[in-house]
Amino acid sequence: MPRCAVAESGAVDAGGSAPEREHQRVGWFELFYDLVIVAAVGHGSHVFVEDPTWGMGTWLAVTFLIMFLLWLLTVLNNNLFPGDHPWRRLLVLLQMLALVVASLSIGRGEGLPDTAGFVALAVAFGSISAMYLLAMRSHPQSRDDARLIAWSTGAGALILLAGAPWPESPAEGVFNPVPWLLAIGLAVASLPLLTVFLTRLCRSGAIDDEHLGERIGQLVIIVLGESFVSLVTTLGGRPDIPNPVFFVLTFAVVFAIWTIYFSSVVSAGVPHDVGRLRVWLAMHWLLMFGAVGAASGFAALAVVSFSDLDQGSAAAWTPVPLLEVMIALTVLTWLSRHRRLVVVHLVSCLVLAALVVVRLTVSQDGTSWEVAVGALVVVADALISVRVERPYRRVGVLGAG
Repeated sequence: MPRCAVAESGAVDAGGSAPEREHQRVGWFELFYDLVIVAAVGHGSHVFVEDPTWGMGTWLAVTFLIMFLLWLLTVLNNNLFPGDHPWRRLLVLLQMLALVVASLSIGRGEGLPDTAGFVALAVAFGSISAMYLLAMRSHPQSRDDARLIAWSTGAGALILLAGAPWPESPAEGVFNPVPWLLAIGLAVASLPLLTVFLTRLCRSGAIDDEHLGERIGQLVIIVLGESFVSLVTTLGGRPDIPNPVFFVLTFAVVFAIWTIYFSSVVSAGVPHDVGRLRVWLAMHWLLMFGAVGAASGFAALAVVSFSDLDQGSAAAWTPVPLLEVMIALTVLTWLSRHRRLVVVHLVSCLVLAALVVVRLTVSQDGTSWEVAVGALVVVADALISVRVERPYRRVGVLGAG
């Protein structure tokens, strides 16, 4: 199987093992780039709170996927072609501007990007294409890999740009090409990355695993921190906290997710097998999307007291985002080979799935008790996980000594 950490033709030391490569440190400008993620996540969360429908949730998922793909392409450019290049700074700044404009188009044009949104997405992917084209000149040994991404993202940008002239709301019965242009553009821009490009990188051992793991961990922290921003923004200007229960549960759930992720997932590092790496990346997207949805729900419910909750205000919020988070954590834990913790997470997923079924098919009282119980399930999972993992940590420490 292809592996990311060991090069096919790398030199080995006298003991027969591959020499350790020098890992690059995360630069300050990389962290500055993540600020745009905060802006995009915050805006998407705010729009979802105002219109918590399945349609808006689907569009938010697509938006978050686009943002994650652009982030991954930018991180891999830094990962594979290290150096403080002025051209990369300028192109990343251009991409940040484009991402903010694209995020502002969420909710306009019936859930699809408007003209400005399509132009912004085209500019964002075009900046990625330029980054890899310039990397070909400064790193000729990686010319083929860089050329693949440069051409695919450039072609995707042109397809997305073709969606800009179309009317936002075509007449009834008239074919609307906008969704197809969006889907085709994203497929052309991202499929080579997720298939051929990652396979090549794993076979050559070109990825700096430590840098990639650190960057994605930082992104998880930013997204979890956005939960508090969403809560404070929603409660801002109010004389009191209408629903203290969900206010407290927001902090408890975010800390529980942080505990599970950073105690078991991060310690395992980046998977070396290319198939596992793809799943690892996909589950990070699901984890962060679920965390944003959960934050939106808890923030919305924190401003409505239990006595004032009616079917209209409560029915929109379900334990689905919490289930998404736990499914992602379960798969990520399985990839990290913490088998006993997988069993704990699976039980939590089953309980959350049952709560989702009850909310969607049986519950009629509109009190959102399923969401509160789901939050307690996640918190309990974190507490049990810490207890289960503690003996292994002690054994590891004693063994190291």
